[in-house]
Amino acid sequence: MPYRAMEESLNAVIDSLSDGILVTDDAGCIMLYNQKAEALLDLKGHAALGQPFQDYIKNQVIVELITKIMISDNPYQTEEICLMDTGDRRVRVHVSPVKDAHKALLGTVTLLHDVAQLSAIEKIKSNFLAMVSHQLKSPLSSTLLQTSILLDGMVGDLSEKQRDLIYKIKAKIRGMADLVNDVLDVCFLEEGAYVAQIEALNLAEILQRTVELMQPQAHDKNISFKVSIDENIPLFTGNSSSIEAMFINLISNAIKYTPQNGHFCITVTKKAQQIQIEVSDNGIGIEARDIPHIFEQFFRERSERTKHISGTGLGLSIVKGVVDAHNGSIHVESEAGKGSTFTVLLPVMRSSS
Repeated sequence: MPYRAMEESLNAVIDSLSDGILVTDDAGCIMLYNQKAEALLDLKGHAALGQPFQDYIKNQVIVELITKIMISDNPYQTEEICLMDTGDRRVRVHVSPVKDAHKALLGTVTLLHDVAQLSAIEKIKSNFLAMVSHQLKSPLSSTLLQTSILLDGMVGDLSEKQRDLIYKIKAKIRGMADLVNDVLDVCFLEEGAYVAQIEALNLAEILQRTVELMQPQAHDKNISFKVSIDENIPLFTGNSSSIEAMFINLISNAIKYTPQNGHFCITVTKKAQQIQIEVSDNGIGIEARDIPHIFEQFFRERSERTKHISGTGLGLSIVKGVVDAHNGSIHVESEAGKGSTFTVLLPVMRSSS
């Protein structure tokens, strides 16, 4: 095949790709780009060919990524980022160096992947999950209440066998209800709904309300707890529902991982311009190898000591999401067999922007 025909065929193949491609030489001049890159980077025809990329690429983040690759001493370094400021598009950008056999820089290759369609699919999935979870929440709560009425003997005495069976049913329903609540919380966090409406909050009131809500779970395991709140806690600017979800998941975590007859304590204090919340228990603790992963979605320790503990693996990731959304921080100190202490720091004031 003649060289000209090969070049035209190659250009046709490159232009047919759904991802954008941009190639520069070792001097930073643009050598090649396809139609998708032209659209995503707002390049005009072939005018940019042979010109410095800094003169034609308007997005400063992409310029910085390419520059970083060109000046790097690491021949294997790549850079990737998901951009949110390319007009109405959401673009994932991946920049790689092109090296010869002696590791000398020949140029760079930038791939641009428009993930708008993927984002739309994710939004549909998230909305569907939220809708289904919301529809399940009410009947599960009602059924849970009805099992409690049976166990309290309000409709007649139960034999030991009947009581044991209803206890098991109640535990399964509670597990399903927890899963539904966790899915809803994750959906709200991903949609930003938990910080869309913020107001001045009294953390002491929210915590006391949450403790009352969680008391039956602690009672089932005969776990005692103490709540200590400083008198000078200032009002906190945040979202009430998400802060309540944070408290629920922190307390639920303490109850789940604390054995029968154990105890935990919750303290709220003011530290300079931050509000410090500590939840400390004398439970089974966390293995050192697992601590870096505990805030990841669906992460749960898999071992003999935790196989009897139910959960979705979403609780602590929800806590982390809420804390991050309120410009706070969270860390944990734990030792296997000696309990855990989760410390949340929230800023006293938070901008509504």
